Amino acid sequence: MHSEIRITEQKTSEMLDGIALASHCQAGATVAVSAALAASLGQATANGSLDEGVTGAPADAARALQAQLTPIRARLQQLANSDAVAIGEFARLRTEGHALAAYAVLCDGPQEMAELAAQAAEYLQAYRPFVSERTHDDLEFSIWLSAAAARGGVQLLDSNMRIWPFPELHAKYNGAIDALLARIDALTPVKRIRD
Repeated sequence: MHSEIRITEQKTSEMLDGIALASHCQAGATVAVSAALAASLGQATANGSLDEGVTGAPADAARALQAQLTPIRARLQQLANSDAVAIGEFARLRTEGHALAAYAVLCDGPQEMAELAAQAAEYLQAYRPFVSERTHDDLEFSIWLSAAAARGGVQLLDSNMRIWPFPELHAKYNGAIDALLARIDALTPVKRIRD
């Protein structure tokens, strides 16, 4: 049953097979898992700095990054799991005559995924001056992945606006889409690691 699916508790191979072999596309879960992985990689860069014995501001920044990314990563995992059952909730609400609430179920998730991924990228960028040379490049990988996941969440939300061109939905989400795109465009992942 779909209600029992917890995608983040599956083995990686099972999760990938489940997404690849499904008859419906799990775009939301894919975005959320990608963003969670990017945040995890970012946390590892802080661990690497602390492992080198940094003190003072670099150590404080590494601990702060850990504290910032831990709840983001946990929430992204929740969103990945809830995406697997969102279509069922959508169908139930629509059948019960709550059409707008039903559509919101499939729009709120991607919006929050994009917001969390963008926030993670912003935190990672703020950590740049403090990251150790050993994990410097990995930090940039994490920023790129977070930014890409944020853009994926926005694209999913924008896709829903195309599929359901209802004025109420556009009034609710178009401003959020524009704000998220501006936020993502303001991110500064390096174009080349060697630059």
